[in-house]
Amino acid sequence: MSKLLEKIDARLAWCVRHFFYKMLAGRLAGIGYLGRPSFVKGIGRFYSGSGLGIFPGWRIEILNGRVDVGRNVRIGNNLVLNCGSEVKIGDDVTISANVFIGTTDVQISSNLHQSFSDWPVIEKPIHIGKGCFIGFGAVLLPGVILGDGCVVGANSVVRGEFSPGSIIAGSRAEVLRFRI
Repeated sequence: MSKLLEKIDARLAWCVRHFFYKMLAGRLAGIGYLGRPSFVKGIGRFYSGSGLGIFPGWRIEILNGRVDVGRNVRIGNNLVLNCGSEVKIGDDVTISANVFIGTTDVQISSNLHQSFSDWPVIEKPIHIGKGCFIGFGAVLLPGVILGDGCVVGANSVVRGEFSPGSIIAGSRAEVLRFRI
């Protein structure tokens, strides 16, 4: 019985946290739940439809631009989202645990004596279409565009644009087949 009460207490705390973040975010619509974050920056530029659920350990840094999340999006533990431009996530998307989504890249210098901090920064938006599934441990690099209904395999490193219904996997991810 006490384990059941602990679960109820945790879920209630997640709903209360969602309510609290409604006051800080650009928009958190409807009812949802948020597990405990590890780090949050720029949450005022975070916009979400109803039914957002994020498990604990999430880290969201919105340095510039904004993050737009659709309705009924579920995100597993330990999401890392780094946004320097724009991230759009469509309705009914599932993002598994330990996923990295980042819009920031650098142009590697050919000068061996130039410090990393002096390399030019490149920002490219990321768009995830409606009904996509992102597998455990996937990495979505700057400029990724996933059409509606794409499936990304576990531990895939994704760069580029993929047609709707693509099933992609690998490091560097490529199309294995289509759902349709």
